[in-house]
Amino acid sequence: MRFLSGIVSAIGLASLLLTSTASAQQEGSYTIPHYKFEDGKELDNVKIAYVTYGKLNESRSNAVLLVPGTSSGRHWADDYVGSGKMYDTDKYFFIGVDVIGGGLSTQPKDGLGMDFPRYTVRDMVHTEYLMVHDGLKLNSLLAVSGPSMGSFQGVEWGINYPNFMKGLILIVPAARSDQHFHSIADATIGMITLDPAYKGGKYTENPVEGIKRSGMVYFPWLFSDEYLLTLKEPEPYQTALMAFGTGWAKNWDANSLIIRYSASRNFDASAPYAGNMKVALGKIVAKSLLLPSQTDRTIPAYLSRELLAGIKDAKYVEIPTIRGHLGGAAPIKGSAEEAYIADQIRGFLDGLNK
Repeated sequence: MRFLSGIVSAIGLASLLLTSTASAQQEGSYTIPHYKFEDGKELDNVKIAYVTYGKLNESRSNAVLLVPGTSSGRHWADDYVGSGKMYDTDKYFFIGVDVIGGGLSTQPKDGLGMDFPRYTVRDMVHTEYLMVHDGLKLNSLLAVSGPSMGSFQGVEWGINYPNFMKGLILIVPAARSDQHFHSIADATIGMITLDPAYKGGKYTENPVEGIKRSGMVYFPWLFSDEYLLTLKEPEPYQTALMAFGTGWAKNWDANSLIIRYSASRNFDASAPYAGNMKVALGKIVAKSLLLPSQTDRTIPAYLSRELLAGIKDAKYVEIPTIRGHLGGAAPIKGSAEEAYIADQIRGFLDGLNK
């Protein structure tokens, strides 16, 4: 059965690639017959969902993998993908992915709850590789691009599959989480588990109030003080305060959210190398574009500069924005920050083709 599920998925993916048009979105998934997680646990039939945009060229050399931030999914880049946009479908074929543990991919709410394997960023990348290589039958990518936890994945792609892609686009990036982010994640997770409706993870109804309150804890870390000062009136402030948690409560199961944020919290690319980040980042040979936000409080600037110091071929360009972490991770459509990021990314991707 494992073998057959993989074959069926592969046939479906091949058909999808052949029918993609220049700008249409195509949904799909690949089933990994058997996967062993970094923590030693194993699961059969691990599904990785994805969406594609644009058209794969004849040489199959224009594919770009778009990897999401911690609480995002395969559609995170929808606003930025299209003809002439940040991710230009006139030139490139884009693959947005649901990381294991969320979206339409295999996840805790499928039945295992808190018994679901505590997957890591490296597990995310290994399962993405299987989807891209074994499912889509691609032997290379032009680039991997993503913000925040997407940059974590990009770093691991560069370390574990150094010759599989030409470029890495790392937005509001880091190669590890530090004590600063640990405290944010711990408080966020703790707010969910304190909700009586959570019932130690054995709930029958999603504890939405705890999830909403956890978003309130996370909210001030996403923006700069300068941006928060613009929310002078009660209505815009209250809307911004509740936006993140309300989105989580709508789109996430509590256990899935907790395990996902734990994966980001515990990320450290140097862990397999006895904590030696120089050795870890030294394995990256892909040309890299680093796009930190000038006002980021979620990922401090020193973590982004650590990437610049460790990657052999890296360009470091700060995004001029007062919107903190989200100024890079989720730039406002039509804004100056979006235009700036788009110019950097389009130029970088075009340069990889030279």
